[in-house]
Amino acid sequence: MSVVIVGGGWSGLAAAITLTDHGIPVHVVESTKQLGGRARNVSWQDKVIDNGQHVMIGAYDHMLALMSLIDIDHSKLFKRYPIDITIVDDIFTPLHISAKGGWPWPLSLAWNVFRSAGLSAVVQLVRLQRDIPKLLANDDMSVANWLHKTRQSQRLIKQLWEPLCLATLNTPIANASAHVLAHVLKDSLGQHQTAADLLIPQQPLGTLFPQPAATFLTKNGGKITLRCRVKELINDNGQIKGIITNDGNTYLANHVIIATGPSQCADLLSPMLAMTQPDQLPICTVYLQYGQEVRLPAPMLGLSGTHSQWIFDRSLQHPGLMAVVISGPGQHENRSKQALIECVSAEIHQLIPSLPAQAQSACVIREKRATFASTIAYQQQRPTHKTSTRGLWLAGDFVANNYPATLEGAIRNGEKCAHAILAEIS
Repeated sequence: MSVVIVGGGWSGLAAAITLTDHGIPVHVVESTKQLGGRARNVSWQDKVIDNGQHVMIGAYDHMLALMSLIDIDHSKLFKRYPIDITIVDDIFTPLHISAKGGWPWPLSLAWNVFRSAGLSAVVQLVRLQRDIPKLLANDDMSVANWLHKTRQSQRLIKQLWEPLCLATLNTPIANASAHVLAHVLKDSLGQHQTAADLLIPQQPLGTLFPQPAATFLTKNGGKITLRCRVKELINDNGQIKGIITNDGNTYLANHVIIATGPSQCADLLSPMLAMTQPDQLPICTVYLQYGQEVRLPAPMLGLSGTHSQWIFDRSLQHPGLMAVVISGPGQHENRSKQALIECVSAEIHQLIPSLPAQAQSACVIREKRATFASTIAYQQQRPTHKTSTRGLWLAGDFVANNYPATLEGAIRNGEKCAHAILAEIS
């Protein structure tokens, strides 16, 4: 029994670890020079940074359990903070979403919202939260329509829901699936306080998980091949038999898991299966290196009414380093890197005067197809992990689950593929 996994991102690695833990030999084939997919390392100047920012929370139980399985002590690699996020705006006063205070959860959250935005904002949040079960029991709608249905104010829409929807779904509220956002809210803010905790990595994500995953796999009989692109799947009368790579090598296998992005997956499947491809949307990260003493008052801050949407303090990895995120499509895509740096720096300084007007150095990383668009239409068409070709499976975060394009969703799909294979061969 052998399994080839095409793609060495977090979903492919989750499938590989799960199978290896059950004694099934795996071969991970990755087209790039390193594992990690959308959460990989990038070298800039004398630093190793992330190619993009990933918000990780205490509700990511599959991610944390998988790390424990390969002896990663996540309590030492993450700083865990109770949710404490301020969203500053170009018009409204700052909005505070926080679990801090003397009240038990979720009264502490309501108290801080009341202090920053008044009783009406608390009433609106409760109204939306209570509507989640009804929403999920009926047909999907856009996030914009759901916000209108639950009578959210223009202030909360602009200052909270638009930034939050872009941060979690990377999709504008006019097109985003309300079902997906509701599941995110239910699993984070709707459970217990620790589910909403922010997990701030003390290492770049490629170092934190993909590298230990590779060590675990190779020590336990797995094989990893980098810089190797798969050209063709071997299909023998509806039964998968292996893969053929661009360099002419053939790797035979009883099962093949495709754990790539949706475009690459559709290309590989096209000779035998049709797959609806989602729209893919960009994420831009602007790194700003300030003096080593510069810090934010919290691990992350939100911004609304600006190109900049979120700013993350990465001082745990590199003192004085900030990462500014712009999710989804927008006018920023047409700006040059230097023009975008100048624009973001000015916005940050205006809304957060404690940060200098200019950074010592800056870097722009653009991921043009960072995530799939979490639209209503695609949520209804997301492929399942099992295909009509025997032995051919799909992983990756775009495969059907309740989550948008997150590391937790990717890991759950990888594990689901692995457990389906284990069930079939048992």
